[in-house]
Amino acid sequence: MKYLFTGGGTAGHAMVNTVLITKLLDSDVEIIYIGSKNGIEKEMLKKYKSVKYHGVSTGKLRRYFSMKNVTDIFRIIYGFFTALKLLYKEKPDLIYSSGGYVSVPVVWAGFLLRIPIVIRETDYTVGLANKLSLPFADKIYLTFPDTQQYITTRHNLTQSTIIRPELFETETIIFSRKKPLCLVMGGSSGANAINNFIWDNLTNLKDQYDIIHITGKNKSNKNVADTNDYIQYEYIEDMSSMYNIADVIITRSGSNAIIEGLLLGKRMVCIPLSNSISRGEQIANANFAVSHGTAIILPDNFSLTNFREAINSVINMSINTEYISTKGELEREISEHISDINQISKIKIKKETNYMNKKIASIATLFIVMGFGAHIYRLRLPEMIDESGMIISDNLGWIVIGILLILIGSLMLISNILYHQIAIKQKKGSNL
Repeated sequence: MKYLFTGGGTAGHAMVNTVLITKLLDSDVEIIYIGSKNGIEKEMLKKYKSVKYHGVSTGKLRRYFSMKNVTDIFRIIYGFFTALKLLYKEKPDLIYSSGGYVSVPVVWAGFLLRIPIVIRETDYTVGLANKLSLPFADKIYLTFPDTQQYITTRHNLTQSTIIRPELFETETIIFSRKKPLCLVMGGSSGANAINNFIWDNLTNLKDQYDIIHITGKNKSNKNVADTNDYIQYEYIEDMSSMYNIADVIITRSGSNAIIEGLLLGKRMVCIPLSNSISRGEQIANANFAVSHGTAIILPDNFSLTNFREAINSVINMSINTEYISTKGELEREISEHISDINQISKIKIKKETNYMNKKIASIATLFIVMGFGAHIYRLRLPEMIDESGMIISDNLGWIVIGILLILIGSLMLISNILYHQIAIKQKKGSNL
């Protein structure tokens, strides 16, 4: 068996994949990974010597108008054909995507080659990359059960929790425990606002709290020295000891941090990105933590007084045990998850031995979903073309058509984004 994993851009997208890869390597499954050329997922995969990592150049998916959207169309096209070439060469039995813009061309290419596709949505709401990929999935897994309300495809949805089992280990580290210990995390890429706030107010904060500060890659402050009550790290692979000693977790509200905090029964102060600079997924994640865990939400424009009040309030709250789990329960769920995807890998359709000789229905479906939305998928146009028996046997012609369709679909996607931005501005103007 050969499985291909994809997903990246942040540690959250790659973390789920690494948990499954660790378990699968104990069996005789060959693992391939397609990620970005210089993303954090590449660093995270280095410890797996037997995993073949392929970096592809892809454009970033933006929900706002930018001239980079135009140039990134060609990056997406290049990434698609790079992924297509890799998939044709490797011929995996299954693609497992955890989202992030690097995953989109891989899923599209896998669909054209009739490879079973599994997609995981890690956030409470559906990201743009997964919105472009979900129509092609054979199975969709959700981290948050309520996420199903945002998905309208006809696929079966399954809620499944995947985090690192080693987080439940009880190893401790030596640290001053005279004051409540705050574990500050801005996410794998760091959070400049949180980092700067901690450094600017460090003297006042250390009077009341011990602080472990995870700054993000290349974002540590060399002008701030570690002390008995403050220590900073850029990134920590093994978080179990940190979680174990922390009294309060202060987090940007990425999905992994929220789920890990809930399962471990940790008190959390959530500082999600505002809707003005994000699609609101962190706010939704944080609201879920408040509803099902022991958490408080702190607005992005907080003050030192707000910060202290939030920490002190959550420290005095009783632990909500609704989501608390154990290492054994989590490992059983991971085993069931792997068993499920093993079954999915067996549905691979091998209509022809030549992977490049595919019917036009696959390309038509890709074009329809990209250009006009998943709802038109139900018109059965791809099936009707398929039933007509049209086959593109000329590889060169197939490639040219693929390029044109992806280019047109990408332009339509950008025009839709621009149209919605103009509509929003007009609506705001009419409300003034």
